[in-house]
Amino acid sequence: MALPALNRMFITGAWLESILYGVNCVLFGVCMYALFNRHKRLYWINILSCVFHISIATAHNILSLFLSLQAFTNPAIISVPDGTIIYLSKNTPLTKTMGGLFLLNVLALNLLLIWRLYVVWNRNRILAFIMLILETGHLATGVANWAVLTTGHTFSNAALALGKTGCALDLALTISVTSGIAYRLWRAGRDVSALTGYNSYKAAIYTVIESGAIYTSSIVVLCALYQSGNAAFSAAINVATQIATLTPLFLIASVSFGLMHKDSTYSEASTNVGPNFARPIQVSITQETRTHPVNIMDSSTRSTTGKSQSIRAYRDNA
Repeated sequence: MALPALNRMFITGAWLESILYGVNCVLFGVCMYALFNRHKRLYWINILSCVFHISIATAHNILSLFLSLQAFTNPAIISVPDGTIIYLSKNTPLTKTMGGLFLLNVLALNLLLIWRLYVVWNRNRILAFIMLILETGHLATGVANWAVLTTGHTFSNAALALGKTGCALDLALTISVTSGIAYRLWRAGRDVSALTGYNSYKAAIYTVIESGAIYTSSIVVLCALYQSGNAAFSAAINVATQIATLTPLFLIASVSFGLMHKDSTYSEASTNVGPNFARPIQVSITQETRTHPVNIMDSSTRSTTGKSQSIRAYRDNA
């Protein structure tokens, strides 16, 4: 029986992982710039989340490099026929550690999404508790599945059942949290649009949906490969780790940078644009009724004096 081309799959997965890691580094820089340059309250959970996710992505990328060097350059491995494929199909300490990093990355991502749902829904503890129960079930099945995989029973019935359950819980949690955040923002935008005439939360809604769709798509592909018994699952999980890092970084960078840009635009508009007042118009209508002779010179003098005072007052107000 011919062995699957794990060497080509691994090289392709490592190439995609490196590209996504570069994107994550750029997003991490944007997140730090946006978070520290806003003149508003700084949530340290966002900073800790960014640092944790980029650390996991960096560690996973380094381990992937070590695994590549070991599989493709170690003389004891490459001297054996199909030695690279055999080595990549085994559960080594490197692959076990990489799988553990994937679980930690997904756990941190889900906790961040739950926290955002908790804040958006006015700190609704019941809703957050329900999501935490789902995450607890997902974490338990994920750890159990990882433990079975480390024993070498990658596609056993128990491993496939645990993987299916964990995938279902992860999808249910991600879709529920993403939909809950988007719905809450939509309601808030609808209420504000009645006063402002436009939905100021539209960009944030699109960002939440896009980030959730990216992660959900990666989980669907990963679960499909695993349930079908495809050997590409071992290479796809490396890419999924970087996507699990990209999702929160993209969410934080888009929302934070958009808010910072909005704040700076508002500040410039408030500084440069001053109030415009209409020029006051003063109209004096005087009607005199005389029943006795008046001095013509005195009347004309008084009329001229009144006009000069009216013009002077108009210029002063203008």
